[in-house]
Amino acid sequence: MKLYTSIVCFILLSACVQKQEQIKTEHPIAYVKVEYSKMFGIAKFKEYSQLFFLNNSDTTWSLRNDEVSQDLKVAVLSSVFAGYIECLNKQEQIIAVDNFKYYCDSFLCNQFAQQKAIEIGEEGQINLNKLLLSKPNVLISSSFLGQDKSLIKRLKTSGIQVVFCDNFKEQNPLARAEWIKLFGFLFNCQSKADSLFNNIVDSYQKQRINIDTNSKRPMVLTDALYSDVWNVPGGNSYTAKLIDDANGLYVFADKKDLFSYPLSLELVLKRAQNCDVWIHVNQYKTKDELYQANNRYALLNVFKQSKIYNNNKRENKFGGNDFWEIGVVRPDLVLKDLISIFKNPNISEEKLYFYTRVD
Repeated sequence: MKLYTSIVCFILLSACVQKQEQIKTEHPIAYVKVEYSKMFGIAKFKEYSQLFFLNNSDTTWSLRNDEVSQDLKVAVLSSVFAGYIECLNKQEQIIAVDNFKYYCDSFLCNQFAQQKAIEIGEEGQINLNKLLLSKPNVLISSSFLGQDKSLIKRLKTSGIQVVFCDNFKEQNPLARAEWIKLFGFLFNCQSKADSLFNNIVDSYQKQRINIDTNSKRPMVLTDALYSDVWNVPGGNSYTAKLIDDANGLYVFADKKDLFSYPLSLELVLKRAQNCDVWIHVNQYKTKDELYQANNRYALLNVFKQSKIYNNNKRENKFGGNDFWEIGVVRPDLVLKDLISIFKNPNISEEKLYFYTRVD
């Protein structure tokens, strides 16, 4: 019995030593610079580079660059992911999407029209047969898909790597845009991705610096009622950060969490009675539509003064919105619009890229 125990201990000890040695030899020699995001990284080893994700103190290793095909074909389950790929001019390598109604890129829509790309259904409703027949090398989705363990196993067995892209969890606009570096890694154009991102940061920061900080900061309201609830972004959210960077004062900046708060119409009317600008009013395109939905919107001074703007200027006929496709990658363009609106709430929408005036 003692001999058996000794043998087992020796084997376990040897395994531990081998594991420790492996860890030491596998330490990264460098990292790709990721400045704003705290959720992903790219480590450089002696013979390869590898993508990894961070969740609090946990590190999850993902694809290695030597596992990615040089002739990469991808399936994406969000137009947001496509936006990064479009900025890298790699959209011809998208061969499957969730639903083309959500997409605004003309080249990609033409690919669908010519049957060079197909629809495979949304997360939770994927047509597995169509996905497998399209034969992508990589499927890009949110981590929500990872809850379906059997699907992930089936995809890996079929040679389809899954990359979870949770960029929507980033609350800093530049951190969300920095995920273009992840796509640069996937498409083997890291230098191009780095250069694009540096230009975006430079544009964004220059606009912030050039704001006249002595001018009045307008009070800004966002969103509208949905099913009798007014969901407002938290004071540390992505939207709140954009408003602050554009020299606006967010009405609900005191609600410090990241998530949305469900508020009553009465509370919002009370807090926002004298706000200066109202943005992101859901699907509404005219004041009449707002009034027909709920005539109490007219109690807001901003409604009476027609200082209402929505982020739907680049919307397709099905409701797919380029604000959530390219705007995520180009927060500098969003910021430019907001600075213009906050500086002059009567600005012509012809001078805006993503926004229209709700009049």
